[in-house]
Amino acid sequence: MLYSRFGTKLTPISRQKDAGGRISIQATAEGGGEIHHYAVGDLKADDGMTEINDAVGKLPWRVVETKRQRRDETFR
Repeated sequence: MLYSRFGTKLTPISRQKDAGGRISIQATAEGGGEIHHYAVGDLKADDGMTEINDAVGKLPWRVVETKRQRRDETFR
C-alpha cells in the first residue's frame, strides 16, 4: 500500500519521468476523485522503499499526447 507523505492512502494510476530524469506517479487519494502527481521521494509504504519501487515499476508509463501545430494551408 502506498501513502502520501501525510499518510493518505493512494491508488496509483501511472508513472512519468520529467526532463531531469525524476520519476513521479499519478494517483488518486483515498476519499477523493482528483488525480494528483506525487514525487517518488514523497511516497511512503508499509515495507519501505522496496515496496515503493516494486509498485512504481509495475505502473504503466503515462502517455502524453503532443499537440500538432496547425499550419496555414494557404501558404505553401
